[in-house]
Amino acid sequence: MSTQEKKPMSIRTKLWLSLMAIAAVLFVSGTVSIIEFGRLSDYVSQSLMEDLEGMKAAERLGNICRGYNYNILSEVGSADSRVEVYFDQKAALEKCDSAAQVLSVRGKGAAADSIQVRFADYAEVSQQLDSVIVSNFADARAWYFDTLQPVYAKLIYAIEMYRIQVNDHMMVSADEFQQGFYRAIIPGVVITGVGLILIFLLLFYMLVYYVRPLRMMLGQLEGFNREGLKKYHVDFDGEDELSELNDNIRDLADENLQLKRRLRMIDNEDK
Repeated sequence: MSTQEKKPMSIRTKLWLSLMAIAAVLFVSGTVSIIEFGRLSDYVSQSLMEDLEGMKAAERLGNICRGYNYNILSEVGSADSRVEVYFDQKAALEKCDSAAQVLSVRGKGAAADSIQVRFADYAEVSQQLDSVIVSNFADARAWYFDTLQPVYAKLIYAIEMYRIQVNDHMMVSADEFQQGFYRAIIPGVVITGVGLILIFLLLFYMLVYYVRPLRMMLGQLEGFNREGLKKYHVDFDGEDELSELNDNIRDLADENLQLKRRLRMIDNEDK
């Protein structure tokens, strides 16, 4: 029972497999880098957007409360002057409360919660204005500076602390993005480097196992045809089409030598 001889791998198959392996390595590296960078970019972009919206809401609340507090001071001060100052306290307080509600949605963390608590205290104390304004000027002024102003200062301080916290978080997010960026590109750089090494190895393989034998074969054929070499003697390892071609050329060269010997013998006999 004869066993079927295994067919050697062809040059074309070897080249295709090598190129497909390199392409697969580069494709995997590119895909991993793109996915990782996209995930990181989405996370950092969302985090930065939330921070910016929260900071914007906190600044808006601070500006509205400053205007509201200044109006209260103006009305308290008008109690000892001939110029009457009046503002719609209810509308102003509603505007402040609206800004505070926006911050409760946009702002996150303990600092944002602290602003909500401080604002609730400030809004509650500021509503005493109607009852205070009917008293004498000294009582109204004492209420503003001794009661309202400390609560207002705590609110502004909480807003500033929130802004500092958000700014620090944005800096941390920027650092995380930078570190994540390098983490995202490192696999691509490493595997691309591996791909380049594989390309150089493939080039070396082609030069050693195909280009060099072909040059040897061409050199032997040229010497065999022009310089009168007695024998074609090119040998190299391999079981592909190039090795088969070399064997066929050797057979043809041997047959050519045998034919020349016969012709020479025939010429000698005729003489």
